[in-house]
Amino acid sequence: MPPLFFWGPVRVDRPDLARMTVGAATAISGAEGTALTENARTGSKRDLTAGFLRNYDLVSLRLLLAAIDEGNLARVAAQENISLSAVSRRISDLEGRIGVKLLQRHDRGVSPTDAAIANLPRLRGLFDLIDGMAEDFAEVSAGTRGVVRVRAHLTAIIGRLPEQIAAFTDAHPGIDIVVDEANSPDVVHALQVGGCDLGFISGTIDTASLDRFPWMVDELVAVMPADHVLSVRQRLRFEQLLDYPFIGMATGSSLHTLLRGQAAALGRKLDEVARVSTFEGVRAMVVAGMGVGILPSAAVARSTPAQGLAIRGLDEPWAERPLMICVRDRSHLSAAARKFLDHLLDGGAERG
Repeated sequence: MPPLFFWGPVRVDRPDLARMTVGAATAISGAEGTALTENARTGSKRDLTAGFLRNYDLVSLRLLLAAIDEGNLARVAAQENISLSAVSRRISDLEGRIGVKLLQRHDRGVSPTDAAIANLPRLRGLFDLIDGMAEDFAEVSAGTRGVVRVRAHLTAIIGRLPEQIAAFTDAHPGIDIVVDEANSPDVVHALQVGGCDLGFISGTIDTASLDRFPWMVDELVAVMPADHVLSVRQRLRFEQLLDYPFIGMATGSSLHTLLRGQAAALGRKLDEVARVSTFEGVRAMVVAGMGVGILPSAAVARSTPAQGLAIRGLDEPWAERPLMICVRDRSHLSAAARKFLDHLLDGGAERG
């Protein structure tokens, strides 16, 4: 403990302490001493652990535990399929490294010393932990346990993905599927940097070097207020919609990129009066009479004319949009991720 009082002039090497009172400097010194003591304890624990790893090997500890349980080194040698001399030498070497006698050797066999008996619960706990780890790793390797990280664009999330995840997790209760929503370009980036295992994107997006698999075909439809002048037609061309205010998806989404490109191909621009991040936002603004829009059919599957929304087919070749599953490298997927991918691909591409 630092002294409570200082007699004579106080010499302080730290400029920040030189301006403090003696009491304040003493308090800081005491705090630093406590921190140093705690650091010393932490360092001591690390040194102890490092020494343990140097002096204790798992094979010798397993043989010691078997010798305690069997009371006979010959039986241990037969169980482990090694020579009696090898068992005896390993345990003797262990005793020599740690400086503690662990077995009493006598004519009838062996028995644990007091030191071995005192640490027997820890020894059993160590191998219970290792056995548990081995079982877990075996289950992960076999694909019966694991976590699959998924990034999916909104169309997949409101479509068939939830029911397919539910069916898969019912059949594989040891595998967790964790889903994050993102737009298609962000999904591709996450796959490229290892941020997810599987990605669900629009087939209109460049995926560079990723492995990609057809999953579903999503139909895009025109949406408008129920009393809109275009609602008398059952099918519409995209160019007809460009004559009216448009409710679009957020910039950067695959749907926004597709529609902007198609408008440019016609020498036109989208007259966007709003851009929103959800399909529900588009529906709400269209029903309110703010404009027309284009959405995946899955986004309006439960809508009815009574809700004030007219849904019409799009007479365009790009209106049937492929939805893709992407992975960075199928051969490098975990067993759990491969099982989920196989589940999704079973039966091939389907219409959403």
